Amino acid sequence: MKTKSVFKKSIIAAAVAGASFAAPMTASAEISATLEIASQYMFRGLVEDTGNAQVAGSLDYEHDSGVYAGFWTGSLAEGVETNYYAGFASEVGDFSYDVGLIHYRFSDAGQSASDEFASEVYLGLGFMDFGFGAYIGVDKTGTNRSNGEDNKNNYFTLSYDYDKFSFLVGYADMDADDMNYTHIDLGYEIYDGLVFTASQIVDADDGTGLSNNTQFVVSYSFSF
Repeated sequence: MKTKSVFKKSIIAAAVAGASFAAPMTASAEISATLEIASQYMFRGLVEDTGNAQVAGSLDYEHDSGVYAGFWTGSLAEGVETNYYAGFASEVGDFSYDVGLIHYRFSDAGQSASDEFASEVYLGLGFMDFGFGAYIGVDKTGTNRSNGEDNKNNYFTLSYDYDKFSFLVGYADMDADDMNYTHIDLGYEIYDGLVFTASQIVDADDGTGLSNNTQFVVSYSFSF
């Protein structure tokens, strides 16, 4: 397994990013697509892919019953990352929930014999402008499922949105000793789709070697 984190794209963020491209498949279903450009790839408080800019996109199917499925893919300096996901989301009054499964796969542009992979189940809960997310590692990680390691890496979030501002506290509960960390993200949507994010590691175990320097990302996403 490479040193880069197996935790990549938040599935809830990927699903929410897709909006309209209202191409109805039936009277109660639609397809949506998104494209995103970011100054660097920062995920769960960590700068990935050595800080290179990234282009990513998603294609999603959503049914009025709440069932959805799709995939997200993004560029890496040494290959491509693709995430496949499926779940169920709904809301009752001010309360919302989202449950599902996501599978991550990382290709190294032919430099390794097999793609790397990891999977997790997730639960998102929301009440008004507050949110909670839990991402629990499942199955194996590595390049070969028969001899891969059990995925025991977990990630938890608390978030709050106010107008154009967003605030998130994330905690990574890693299987490896001395690798846990906590970060805070503050985002501001300058205008529709254009978001400025500042991220700060506020606590980390000694084994992480993480810097406490504040990281900044500017991203723009749109649907079509």
